[in-house]
Amino acid sequence: MYPIDLSKIEEFFAASASDIYNTIVETIENKSMSSMIKSGVLVGFSGGADSVMLLCFLIEYRRRTGMQFEILCSHINHCIRGDEADNDEAFCQSFCDSLGIELIAEKYNVPEIANRNYQSIEEAARNVRYSAFNKIISGRNDIRCIAVAHNMSDSVETVIFNILRGSGAKGASGIRPIRDNVIRPLIRISKKDIHSVMDKFGIPYVTDSTNLSDDYTRNYIRHEVIPSFERITADPERMISRFADNIRSDEDFISSYVDNIFSINKVITNELLLSLHYSVYIRVLSRMAEKVGASMSHRIAADIHSLLEKNNFSYSLIGKASFVCERGECRVTRNSDEDVDFCFAVNEGVNDLSPFNAIFVVSKDKEINSYSNVYKISIQANLSSAIIIGSLYLRPKKDGDTVYYGGMTHKVKKLFSDRKIPMSKRRLIPVLCDDKGVVWVPGFGVRDDGILKDQREDKYVLLAINESPEGDRLYSASEFRT
Repeated sequence: MYPIDLSKIEEFFAASASDIYNTIVETIENKSMSSMIKSGVLVGFSGGADSVMLLCFLIEYRRRTGMQFEILCSHINHCIRGDEADNDEAFCQSFCDSLGIELIAEKYNVPEIANRNYQSIEEAARNVRYSAFNKIISGRNDIRCIAVAHNMSDSVETVIFNILRGSGAKGASGIRPIRDNVIRPLIRISKKDIHSVMDKFGIPYVTDSTNLSDDYTRNYIRHEVIPSFERITADPERMISRFADNIRSDEDFISSYVDNIFSINKVITNELLLSLHYSVYIRVLSRMAEKVGASMSHRIAADIHSLLEKNNFSYSLIGKASFVCERGECRVTRNSDEDVDFCFAVNEGVNDLSPFNAIFVVSKDKEINSYSNVYKISIQANLSSAIIIGSLYLRPKKDGDTVYYGGMTHKVKKLFSDRKIPMSKRRLIPVLCDDKGVVWVPGFGVRDDGILKDQREDKYVLLAINESPEGDRLYSASEFRT
């Protein structure tokens, strides 16, 4: 059992760590963390000095404020440091037991996960941690937020690291105090101050041996780069942190401007993108890419910008996605999103074309336009039963499709091209077929096959489409004009 109890924590913050306590409280108030803490807190608890300080603070904060919020700890063993990692887990369990705090300890083979997902160890470990944290609190009503122990020194290291990678304002703004359901109450406290007061008062913690080696870039920045700045300013961490705050404020303003662009423009056009300041343009494209899980580098964004004078083009992105501009309308789509496939058997009467918000009617009654009162778009054709071979069905266009009408054979691909129908919409135009081939493409002529008029037993067909929602509907070729 480690020598720690609630009375010692109270004494610690009344003496050695009183200034730190007040600074953390100020951060909580200024960054509106209080309501999140009241909802219950899961503490990411590594056993290091930072996470020990965070846990001790939350316990003391709960006592002083009288708030009745739940505190739960989670320790993730990354299986990287062997016995040392197992000893850290044992410390965390003992430390939490001494304070009456529940600890959930889990093991993940991060090196194996990193190798399988082609990630760095650091990236894989971060993803594992936050995934595990969110899984723990999922469905709980007593714990809604996650508190992690990132401090000012961590944020400063991130700023320097990102600047040296050539990052923009987002990277140079450091670690945010709040992101989604994650709070960082220690973000205004330096690592040096945390270690100093804990060592002075004898609060136990563990030390990750990898933090002592300069083989890791962040450790080199911590041990060599930042101390060298003291030749220029007495407190480089605080000055860099102030710089990050200023950059974050600017980034937040531009981000809100980008939010407004999306809120007032249902469609992003090439003309709109060309009209934007380049810094805003970059963020708009990044936001479009993020929505489908893709990424947008500055080089790719520059390439796309050089193409925006064109109304029709496509550019492949990182992450199996594409930036597509069709008839001046721009979007980012997963490559698989373009592979629309369907096949509907067509029978006499009303055929429901779920899930495309449409129907297809086959009738001997010429007056079937009543459906146009319900559906926004409708198109009707006269179809002779004499030309139908076998059964009828609807499917997307296929390579090599042709339809014979007006005394000549038409390639469906050329019909679409001449009508300037966007590539993304072509597979959403249903093609009526029978066992012989294409019978009718809505918006073009019906296959005539040379059947004499007096030999025809007329049938009528109607395609009726509800145009909302835009992304889940079929189209008629008649909607597109040259």
